[in-house]
Amino acid sequence: MSPALRARSPNIIDDIVKRPPPSPSDKAPPQKKLDVKSRPVSEEPTPKAGSPITTPKEKCDLKEVENKENKPSKQDIIDTEVFGQIVDLDEDPSFISMMVNDYIEQVDSTFNKMDQAMEAKDLKEISQLGHFLKGSSAALGVKQVSLTCEKIQNTAKGTLTDKTIEEVTSLLKRVKEEYGAAKIWLLEYCTT
Repeated sequence: MSPALRARSPNIIDDIVKRPPPSPSDKAPPQKKLDVKSRPVSEEPTPKAGSPITTPKEKCDLKEVENKENKPSKQDIIDTEVFGQIVDLDEDPSFISMMVNDYIEQVDSTFNKMDQAMEAKDLKEISQLGHFLKGSSAALGVKQVSLTCEKIQNTAKGTLTDKTIEEVTSLLKRVKEEYGAAKIWLLEYCTT
């Protein structure tokens, strides 16, 4: 917690705990999620005769194409409930602008460190930086970045192989794109 925030409200935890829960009308309706994994094996599609068998590498490539075509929505980028709680902490609009600017500086600096660690193939450092960025992103409600940083953290804990480097490189590219979308949303919010 920043000293400025602590000075404004020394009992901030008490303020949050005493706050009444949000009314049902404040929450977005739950979204239906398609759970393909729970489908019985008998319903799994079977390859047609003569169709090519897809290798794991090709499946990864297909998923990457699907991910690029299905860009995340604003609800996927920002957890508006978490972000709204931060906004509610202080009525001064400069407070949230300060937090967003600090976050942006932090992410830019962390991405630079991640790039340097990738050049050195330092997976331990990348994992630690992924963990760090996961936490700060989640705290501000930047959920897509947080989720991908968790994948970076866990993937980089693996053994140093060409495959691990390739996976981490792909995840870094993805998280930077997700961050770009989140940054636009955050900056637009701060200017309104």
